[in-house]
Amino acid sequence: MLKGKFTLRDMYKQLEALNKMGPLKQIMSMLPLGGMQIPDDAYDITSTKMQRYKVIMDSMTPSELDDPSVIGSSRIQRISRGAGVSPDDVRDLIKYYKIMQRALKGMRGMSGGKFNMQRMMKKFGRTQ
Repeated sequence: MLKGKFTLRDMYKQLEALNKMGPLKQIMSMLPLGGMQIPDDAYDITSTKMQRYKVIMDSMTPSELDDPSVIGSSRIQRISRGAGVSPDDVRDLIKYYKIMQRALKGMRGMSGGKFNMQRMMKKFGRTQ
């Protein structure tokens, strides 16, 4: 990640680190969200997805983890069978990975130590 390359291995490590920090609800309560309330079922869905993503990544080869661009439809089928999930779940993981990758590229666009929020928001606008 420090070299500017974000892989599925890096994302896997991040998911593990989040898991070690404790329940997602507890982590979110520590963040300054301006009194924003998040429904309890949203935490359950997120925790379930994070676990599912880890299982999916466990079913990938080292080359797929290092270079997700090699993952085509036949590999999606193989990964989904190995993980016991639907191909759509694998596609969701890849989509999430690409969003994370763009977000990290946006954070690298820091000028003089200041975070360029406008540039990042423009990039996110293109992904959704």
